[in-house]
Amino acid sequence: MNSIKKGSISLVMAAVLVSASATALAKPAGQEVVTSAIENTISSLESALSLLEKGGDNDAVIKAIANARQQQKEFRFEVTERQRERTVNILKRAGSEIKNGNMQPGEQSLREALASFKEMKAIYDKTH
Repeated sequence: MNSIKKGSISLVMAAVLVSASATALAKPAGQEVVTSAIENTISSLESALSLLEKGGDNDAVIKAIANARQQQKEFRFEVTERQRERTVNILKRAGSEIKNGNMQPGEQSLREALASFKEMKAIYDKTH
């Protein structure tokens, strides 16, 4: 009876150690979410610019900008947080300019936001 207890305790301890070491070696799930968020944001902004350059539907451009604004919310990186907040304001301005038919200022704001997100991605990539 005593050896059964010792054996089961040893088994439980081994299972705990194995699961703890597997978790310690795994890539942080948060890092994948952040990387995906910035890549998807940049992709949506490039899509919006492409649509705008081709003379596409303004509603499609605005939808792409809205997608970028949603996706960027998952990009949380302390070093670039203030820049991200300013860039979101630029995106808002781009969307409202395009919605009002002011294509030139809207496109300029969109390009500025895209450049800023690419810069944030470069900073993030350097540190990870």
